[in-house]
Amino acid sequence: MKADTRKLRDIQRKVAKEVSSADKFKLSEIKTVAGFDVTYFDNKILCAAIVYDLEKKEIIEKKHTISKMPMQYIPGYRAFRDGPAILQTYYDLESEPQVLMILGHGIAHPLKCGLATFVGAELAKPAIGAAKKLLAGEIEDNKIKILNETRGELVKTKEHAKPLYVSVGNMISLKNAVELVKKLNIPPHKLPEPLHLAHRHASTVLKKEREKQ
Repeated sequence: MKADTRKLRDIQRKVAKEVSSADKFKLSEIKTVAGFDVTYFDNKILCAAIVYDLEKKEIIEKKHTISKMPMQYIPGYRAFRDGPAILQTYYDLESEPQVLMILGHGIAHPLKCGLATFVGAELAKPAIGAAKKLLAGEIEDNKIKILNETRGELVKTKEHAKPLYVSVGNMISLKNAVELVKKLNIPPHKLPEPLHLAHRHASTVLKKEREKQ
């Protein structure tokens, strides 16, 4: 399925205008965070979600969905491939996580509309993007700069490993997004715990799916 990137850019610009970097919650008020991990097999998307209790340090709920891949990957437009699967999985949750954490970028994107922004804006919920690679811009003093604007920050979560690129998805400040990622970092894992657990859940489900074949 060939995507019309011009239409996708128009959607991204519209979504970017809906985004807020004001904190919906104080850091001390955040008790539950959902982590989402997406993987692919046989032209399908597997999305796994974990809802994590920060105080008890335990999983409240886990879910996964498997859906047809709506389009192939195009750099800068990942939200349109992975976003629908994350939304579907979120809607399947029985609990109501306060913050969403997504392996991908938020506003650290050329049009301020990475995967975390797309999902956060669509759900009107606080969202954080934590990515393994830089998508756009330059690094200055551990900050992600795009068009001379700070769009994110590097966070070192594991010794001898590359940092995570953390950015605002929606309804949270960069300061609190960074602090929450650090707070949820449990050595020796590189990813914050909700993302680490979601990735582990996705790997378990994927293994079972492959065994069926």
